Amino acid sequence: MDLKEDYQKLYQHWLEEFQQIELTVLNQDIFENYKKIINSVNNHHEDSKNYLKFQVFESYKQNLNYLFDDLLKIREIKITNSALALRDIEINNIIEAEKLLYQNLVSSIKGYKKVKAASILQDDEVIKSDETVDSEYSKTREIEETEMSFREKESTSTEITEEEPKEQIDFILLKFLKKTPPLVGFDLLNYGPFEKEDIAFMPSQNANILISEKFAQKVEVS
Repeated sequence: MDLKEDYQKLYQHWLEEFQQIELTVLNQDIFENYKKIINSVNNHHEDSKNYLKFQVFESYKQNLNYLFDDLLKIREIKITNSALALRDIEINNIIEAEKLLYQNLVSSIKGYKKVKAASILQDDEVIKSDETVDSEYSKTREIEETEMSFREKESTSTEITEEEPKEQIDFILLKFLKKTPPLVGFDLLNYGPFEKEDIAFMPSQNANILISEKFAQKVEVS
């Protein structure tokens, strides 16, 4: 086990992942190699009697684990954004868990779009049917009293022109804790990239992910 070489390799991979928008190559073989290194370091124990050596190794262990965990978190955000935008990614360059995440998200988004499209089509057919019925109803009422006819038509017109309430998306004000790559919001708009200390409103779904991954914190608005 070459501690310096292993650390440098993981650090360069993390840095490349952090700096570029596209996913880096992390196939299952590379991932398993990183896990092997991490497990080896975590299972190694230095004698605490040699305080300086013990402290140096503990610091090394913490930094190595941070790089590995943060690498996976950055990739998770990129994969989630690609899935939300229905953007293709190179499946051979990601690990099995990431494949499952991407494929499940894409399937969910596509399913949502189909259901939404079918719902809109169904609503259009109902409106057209209502208009036909109202037209026939108006004709039969022409022989009735003018005042009653006017009231019925006014009521029908009001019902037809009523719009369904639009789907609301909640937003959360965030303060970014570190540099964050651009992403696609749940409202399908592009956000970012962001620098540390940047303030921005984000859809609540995206905001909760960024908060949980320590990329940002919620700003309370009084």
